[in-house]
Amino acid sequence: AAQFGSGFLMDRFGSRRFVLVGTGVYASANALIATAPTALALIGYRGLAGLGGGVNMVATRLYVSHTADPARLAFFNSILSAAASAGSVLGPALGGLVAVSADLRTPFMIVAGTSALAFVGALFLPRPRGEHERERAAAAPSGSVWTRSVFVLLAANLLLLIGFGGWITSYAPFATERLGWTTFDVGIIFTVFGIGDITLGPWLGHLADRTGRRRMAMLASIPICLFGFVLVFALPKPFFYAISFITGASLTAFNASWFALLTTAVPGRQRGRVFGVVSAVAQAGTIIGAMGASALWQAVDISAGLILASFAALGAGMVLALLPREVQAFPVAAAAPASAD
Repeated sequence: AAQFGSGFLMDRFGSRRFVLVGTGVYASANALIATAPTALALIGYRGLAGLGGGVNMVATRLYVSHTADPARLAFFNSILSAAASAGSVLGPALGGLVAVSADLRTPFMIVAGTSALAFVGALFLPRPRGEHERERAAAAPSGSVWTRSVFVLLAANLLLLIGFGGWITSYAPFATERLGWTTFDVGIIFTVFGIGDITLGPWLGHLADRTGRRRMAMLASIPICLFGFVLVFALPKPFFYAISFITGASLTAFNASWFALLTTAVPGRQRGRVFGVVSAVAQAGTIIGAMGASALWQAVDISAGLILASFAALGAGMVLALLPREVQAFPVAAAAPASAD
């Protein structure tokens, strides 16, 4: 809901303000979660945190699209993804240790504290150059931005998230019940993903800017597709860890290239609403993938859910072949990054 609605407001009031709003709401909600007296209050505060996180998800990508050198958009988006992965790797480990040594409320206070630091840092973000003009332009009538390019990119993101939904539904049960893996074996995969994302992902983003973003996204979908088959065919763990590392980097390359392509496809003054709607609608892919994998699990076999996830990921890359040529191109001249008003 936050992703869907906030993009329209960002076109009018600017992305920087909503980076602050999203981060501030997320920080406050986690502080409230730590003090929740009832389950109902906990659910309400968690929903509030989701609203803040949804706003921030759109606002940060939109801010990057307005401030980064257009010729290096994939690289800057890959850096953003790598930073998020670093937090995703370190956060669960820290949270688990704190929960064991203290109590379950303390990790949420830590999240509130780190998010408050992020809010303070966001106060120093310069306002994108020309945002005053974009705000005035956003209030004026304009033509439709829902072009073929936008729908192709929406389909790609939807398919990728269908694959993600199928994978999260099938991976752990298959690994433990069919392969006899331990909880540690199941969990270590997220660390390997993160390492691939952090170390190799930004380099692939840089390569996408130099050699072609659509080409990189299409190639990145191949190892993501192979990931499920390595599991289904029960290849030795070294193969699984290797493909996990490559898949983590490939996910970063795909997402970074995808955001750069979407930025190129949409005028700056209407980019917020498109980012928000496309991101929100694509989230339905996770639900579709999870339900599809569950149905296949019941009707056929649990491995069918992993196969569904693999082919959906491959489809996410292949559908990008439908992008018009003008969106595949990217500007050579660098834009001025940002300027404080």
